[in-house]
Amino acid sequence: MGQPLVHKPLLLASAGLVLALAACGGGNGQGQAQSSADTTTKAVYNDDVDGVTQNFDDALKSQVTRSEVGILSDKMHSLGDYQGLTFVSNDAAKNEYTYRANFSKGAMNVVLRLDSDGKIGAYRVLAKAQ
Repeated sequence: MGQPLVHKPLLLASAGLVLALAACGGGNGQGQAQSSADTTTKAVYNDDVDGVTQNFDDALKSQVTRSEVGILSDKMHSLGDYQGLTFVSNDAAKNEYTYRANFSKGAMNVVLRLDSDGKIGAYRVLAKAQ
């Protein structure tokens, strides 16, 4: 009977590690979504149209214009230096993720939806209420 008591804490510790990894986005769509959102947001900030669209699906790529990327880049630059994303929420039913894009003088919300193949099917940047 002594052995099951030894193994039980080990199993609980292992389960805790798995939950901790899942919460960090390891091995799920959230990790991929945050990476895609960050890469795309950096490209927008840098006014790099090819970088913006590199992970977009074909339908979304066809909607992007250089002038829109430039306008959005200017708005981001008005908020200062880009400092990365913070996870806000997700809608699993839509495979949609919301992040706060942090800048040295403010923030914006970034919302993206991933298609089943991992491509970005929607990307929106919204003014964040201060």
